[in-house]
Amino acid sequence: MDIDLSSIGIVAGVGFVAAVGIVLVYTLGLRLLGTGQPQDAAGERTAHGDETPRSGHTPSVALAGAIVCFAVCAGAVLYGIWLTIPQFH
Repeated sequence: MDIDLSSIGIVAGVGFVAAVGIVLVYTLGLRLLGTGQPQDAAGERTAHGDETPRSGHTPSVALAGAIVCFAVCAGAVLYGIWLTIPQFH
């Protein structure tokens, strides 16, 4: 029995890069949702207790970008599930 350690390394590397990539896309979606939210006098985001349920306005372009980011994340998760479960293919 011969174990190809380079293949294990390639799979681990691709898995790591894919996981970091999905986290970055999700984070970008969250950041786009925060665009246009109110800021205090120091330029920081307002405290949670100071905000109303919808005190800011997210621009439509940022909202569309956030939706695309979340759709990419959902697609990646569904693709991973499809690859994992053999009954699907």
